[in-house]
Amino acid sequence: MSTEARSETDQYMNNLPRESKGEIRHHLHGHESISYGRPYFAILLAAFSSLGGYFFGYDQGVTGGVVVMSSFKNDFCVGVYGDERTCDLPVAGLPVGYRRFLVLFTLLYNVGCFLGSVFICSFVAEKFGRRSIIFTSAVLFLTGTSMVIFPPGGSKNIMILILIGRVVEGAGVGCSSFSCPLYASEIAPTNLRGMLSGFMQMTVVIGLFGANVVNLLLQSHKWGWRLSNGIILIAPITIIVGIFFCPETPRWLFQNKGRKAAEESLKRIRKTDNVTAELDAIADTVKEMGNEMPIKEFFTTKKVLARLGIGIGVHVLSQTTGINPIFVYGGIIYQSVLGNGILSLLILSGTVLLCTIPALFLFDRLGRRNMLMFGGIAMVGGHFVSATIFVSNCQIKRKLTNDSAIIQEIVDCSGSSGTLMLVFTAIFVASFAISWGPISWIYAAEIFPLNVRSRAVSITTGSNWLTGIILSYILELIAPLGIHGIFYLFGSLTVLAVIFVYLFCPETKGILLEDIEETFDNFQLQNRTIIRIVRQSFQRSKKTNTKVNAIEME
Repeated sequence: MSTEARSETDQYMNNLPRESKGEIRHHLHGHESISYGRPYFAILLAAFSSLGGYFFGYDQGVTGGVVVMSSFKNDFCVGVYGDERTCDLPVAGLPVGYRRFLVLFTLLYNVGCFLGSVFICSFVAEKFGRRSIIFTSAVLFLTGTSMVIFPPGGSKNIMILILIGRVVEGAGVGCSSFSCPLYASEIAPTNLRGMLSGFMQMTVVIGLFGANVVNLLLQSHKWGWRLSNGIILIAPITIIVGIFFCPETPRWLFQNKGRKAAEESLKRIRKTDNVTAELDAIADTVKEMGNEMPIKEFFTTKKVLARLGIGIGVHVLSQTTGINPIFVYGGIIYQSVLGNGILSLLILSGTVLLCTIPALFLFDRLGRRNMLMFGGIAMVGGHFVSATIFVSNCQIKRKLTNDSAIIQEIVDCSGSSGTLMLVFTAIFVASFAISWGPISWIYAAEIFPLNVRSRAVSITTGSNWLTGIILSYILELIAPLGIHGIFYLFGSLTVLAVIFVYLFCPETKGILLEDIEETFDNFQLQNRTIIRIVRQSFQRSKKTNTKVNAIEME
């Protein structure tokens, strides 16, 4: 922050009336009278910034389809790890080296996402602003994708370069997953914050669906997987050019450039000159919270650590519902179950797209907390029913391939059981799309105080991708656990997700970012109904035992 900006901000702060901590909090709670002007420009900005979510979702969707394309296998399996016959086998029968490459293709992408979200995002976002990290994400994704699609296949040395490209590509996606909800949450009017922050999820699922449509159309093309990946480059190029026409967020400007710069930006975003009340709310928060919290204090402050635990928990549990493995490896799974993995992924991605649209209008009506819990319960049902159908109606037949020691596994699902499995998996992804998919990003971007927000969001986003790294190995678990075991595993983890939200996550719907601190202070674990019941039962049991012991002593 420049000396002039600091002086300007400090002078304004010194002119504010001196209040006790309690009085400041009471004043913060009186911010309901803020006027937000006309919201159309904020909506347009949020929609543009969410383009980063488009290549986020597209890359997730395209990977699940290209790994079953002949063009992909011809470049990375046939002649490298096996022949056409062995490279077309189900998961358990694929050449070990090629299966390891598939794991690395996904794992290193998630490593890049983690590195981008943790080690690049917070530094750029604090030093240069929220717009700069959106620009950075687009440059990284453009560079990484080019490294993946342009080199030729058929060589293990070239494959190493492609895997490095996956890391760079992932870094761009990691930065975009951090920057899009953060930018949107800091420019959005309070009554639209859920919807605008959720725009990223909308573009994610549009990208996911678009990727599967493209995969279906190009699956037989000799350059199919390269063309499918290359089409998405339109999005980062658009962001690189367009971001220069977007204003910086007023909250970052207030901290780093002073009140005047924040005021100009806020007037431009709100399309009104009546921004004094909102600026005062931001000023109150800066005064109470101070400037960016030092790293040592960040990791030793109890309240920050508690909030960080909640943000990380929401992101980790969002991943452990199994949504990414369903789309990354769902093509392979449903290729075995139904004989058409790409079409199955298209149906699932279409379901996600259709269900995300109404979700955008429900965040700020039904609330984040309720949607996470009830959506999670529906997700559990989808997983468990899919697994049960597989156990009851599907058999795995193993046979030794001719003149080879490779065991080929063939999944045989009787009647319409394979279709029913897909239906209940669609119920899972529909429930995810309307709840955990968008809300995990929205919630973690809005629950932190201004002086720790960028660093905290960076860490919580990183936890999402770190979990993704671990889940990349799910492909190796299909053989020992079975397809049904994978669904049971994710269903059980989703139960834990619902319990976590019930116990630790307060509602943030309709609350100004500057007032969320008070909301968390008023949300106590011991006040949850289940905790009270358990505690009362324990206390009654303790009293009964005390009376029994007293009688025995007599």
